Amino acid sequence: MHMFIHRATQLALAASFVAAPAFAQTDLEAKMKGDDRPSDSQVELRNQSRWSLQELYFAPVGSDHWGPNQLGRHSVHPDGTFTLTGIACDKYDVKMVDDDDNECIVRDVSLCGADRIWRIDNRDLARCQARTNRD
Repeated sequence: MHMFIHRATQLALAASFVAAPAFAQTDLEAKMKGDDRPSDSQVELRNQSRWSLQELYFAPVGSDHWGPNQLGRHSVHPDGTFTLTGIACDKYDVKMVDDDDNECIVRDVSLCGADRIWRIDNRDLARCQARTNRD
């Protein structure tokens, strides 16, 4: 999570993002599948925490309309990895839920082109969850 939050924080600070309008669920799913945009992003999620990650969602920036669980029926156990492919070039809010049902939301994550590795560790997951609970 450290690299994930660190990169997400850097991206959020590097540019000011305008909140996207709310999308209908079907529009969001089409957008996440690529629609007319290049779907050239790939993310490898590396869970270096002691908690299993049970759910992972994307939403348009500033929206509470979360798309489908990107992990499907999978969990990312401690020391496990999961690769997401075909992510449409865009900016997203990202929500993760661990095996204790604690949520972590990271805002304004830009995904386009280059492959990304998100490393999630205990300290950063706990910090993110604390921030999410305050918001």
